[in-house]
Amino acid sequence: MERDISAPESPRRRYAPWAMTAIVTALVALLFQGSLPPLNIAAAIFALMGLRQIRRHPDRYIGRAFCWLAIALVLILAILTAMLQPPVLDDAPATAPEPRAIEAE
Repeated sequence: MERDISAPESPRRRYAPWAMTAIVTALVALLFQGSLPPLNIAAAIFALMGLRQIRRHPDRYIGRAFCWLAIALVLILAILTAMLQPPVLDDAPATAPEPRAIEAE
């Protein structure tokens, strides 16, 4: 029962660590409803690093779909957050005016 040493065993392909980090970070950003822009940016950067890692070692890593899903999720969150947040007006007073009391006659 000798093993054939001439045939190298290919390592089992696994998900890229950066791809997994990207999708988890994007899901956490979804839990915070996109209100933390640094978290959204970090998820996009992690996804790009995951795509780079998969491109450099295609025989070792998988997870390209996770990277693209994280990027899409971050973009959707950014667009929805920008659409739903009211604009900040510079001319608006710092405090709301107090309602006038109605004088009894």
